[in-house]
Amino acid sequence: MMESTMNMRRHTPNPMLARVLLALSLAAPALSVQAASCPSEDFEIFAQAYVTQPKVRQAHTRLPLWLRQVALEKGKLVEHESNSKSPWDLLNTALKSPEIVTRLPHAVLLRDHDGETLRILAFERKGCWFLDRLEDWSLGALGEKSDAPLGERAYQRGNRYKELALKESSSTTVALLEAALASYLQGAREGSAKAAYAAAGLSLSGEAPRLDNSRIQSLLESAAPTIPEAGLTLANFYCDQGDYDTQRPCANPQASLNALLGAARLGLPDALAELGGAYAAGTIAPQDPKRALSCYQQASARGGEGLEPSIQRLRNQGVTADNTVPCL
Repeated sequence: MMESTMNMRRHTPNPMLARVLLALSLAAPALSVQAASCPSEDFEIFAQAYVTQPKVRQAHTRLPLWLRQVALEKGKLVEHESNSKSPWDLLNTALKSPEIVTRLPHAVLLRDHDGETLRILAFERKGCWFLDRLEDWSLGALGEKSDAPLGERAYQRGNRYKELALKESSSTTVALLEAALASYLQGAREGSAKAAYAAAGLSLSGEAPRLDNSRIQSLLESAAPTIPEAGLTLANFYCDQGDYDTQRPCANPQASLNALLGAARLGLPDALAELGGAYAAGTIAPQDPKRALSCYQQASARGGEGLEPSIQRLRNQGVTADNTVPCL
């Protein structure tokens, strides 16, 4: 009798354990369905599914969705943050962008080729990927005057993207600077010298994608006739092709001299000073100390700074001013 009682105790299930086992058995199918519903653990594959399949968007968008948007208010860029329980219209609009770029590991960049639209879908991974934030940085329709000169709207848009880039984190900064470059390039195509110079400068700065040398040269050549700073940049580009770290002879001295003369004729003090240095050293032009002195003095008269040591060096060599040998 005692042995029978002991066997009964040994095989009587624990009520708490039974409830746990029952809960796990009921949850197992749901967990397997959830795992199966994730298009891929690889973010690039998942992102493609999210962009192209509405059902995936519905299942993998966290609600309410965090929104970041930018607006132009009284001439100033203002950022707004909000939450949306029904962001589907905004998402559908965002996904109409003609160019889609996936940025690993956790964001999708959507933009056009001209910098008018820029939206970022930011995801978090919790089991699978879920859209956590939609950022709309599009500046294509923000307040530019409709009567602005052709190319001016794109130029101003590029400047605003650069302004935003100064305020943002590194990941967003890259996208904003790429949009700035795209905007400047559109302005250049529309004939804006300012946009052409800005595009070349941004590309050479290393902050945005590097354009081909032939394209940079073309942009600078189109801007140089009216923007002396572009002419000075072009003169240096003819020599070093934007490779500032390598010391080598000027690749195209005659083209460099012509560009420098053009910038100097537009009255740029730095161009006059650099022209003086070229004549003093005989680098891209025949050595001509008297003409060098004239250029240095003309640059100083136009507000150039730090030229006195160069002027004094020539005077110590016995060079005197000669009105019959002008700088230009």
